Amino acid sequence: MSKNNRFQRAVRGVWEHSHAVYSEWTDEQRTAVQPAVDALLAWLADAGSEGELIARYWAVGDPPGEVLRPHLPAGIGAEAALTVQEECFWRRVVALEAAAPDA
Repeated sequence: MSKNNRFQRAVRGVWEHSHAVYSEWTDEQRTAVQPAVDALLAWLADAGSEGELIARYWAVGDPPGEVLRPHLPAGIGAEAALTVQEECFWRRVVALEAAAPDA
């Protein structure tokens, strides 16, 4: 396995872990962050590959965070904000896989 494949699997594992954490949140918690989820998913919608998602995730200056933060409820902690961000990346990579011709 190449270094790139290991790196991609590691990043995907982080996103999947946050998805599991997010799935355990209450309906109230998920509803409170839904505007942020919608905003970040809209920003990610034109990412056409997992590689592009990873590039956006690691982009200098934290563009995903810049999209997300204005839509998060007041007082949300950094860890929860990161969970929301990674949940969005997870959703987008799953959507890309579902849309793949061999899916």
